[in-house]
Amino acid sequence: MDESKAKGYYVAATAVVPGEITAINKALRQLTRAGQDRIHFKKESDSSRRKLLSQFCTLELSVAVYATRGLPDKEARERCLIALATDAAEAEVDLLMLERDESLVKADKRILRETLIRLDCRTPRYDHAVPTAHPVLWVSDAVAWCYQAGGDWWRRAQPLVAGVRRLS
Repeated sequence: MDESKAKGYYVAATAVVPGEITAINKALRQLTRAGQDRIHFKKESDSSRRKLLSQFCTLELSVAVYATRGLPDKEARERCLIALATDAAEAEVDLLMLERDESLVKADKRILRETLIRLDCRTPRYDHAVPTAHPVLWVSDAVAWCYQAGGDWWRRAQPLVAGVRRLS
């Protein structure tokens, strides 16, 4: 899971079948350029973005987007995480991996723990990681960026998107 804070607050969560994660991470790492340790969509050129989206669309994965507008970031993130955890529990997801931001880890864990307790659910497990450790986070980053950019970028990301939940 990764987010974008431009023109609202958007969380993109990429789902991968557990048996496919190693192959998908390997395929994503092969898309980096020499000297590049990760893909960060905001920093890519438009031509690189187009190529990457095309390659992402060939992989066996899907992305759910959670969108809010007009809320402070803290409240928006909480709403998105509650919705994500609820959906993940219903879908019997094994693991939620969030992009690590040290300033948010403690609050994220509290929100996820409280949500799963309220749902009386033991799964999914959840953790935070740096993007270099989990390339699937790059896809979440890309789709979140495309959602906020709109227009042709959002159209290009559509094959990856399983759905959008507007939370405010």
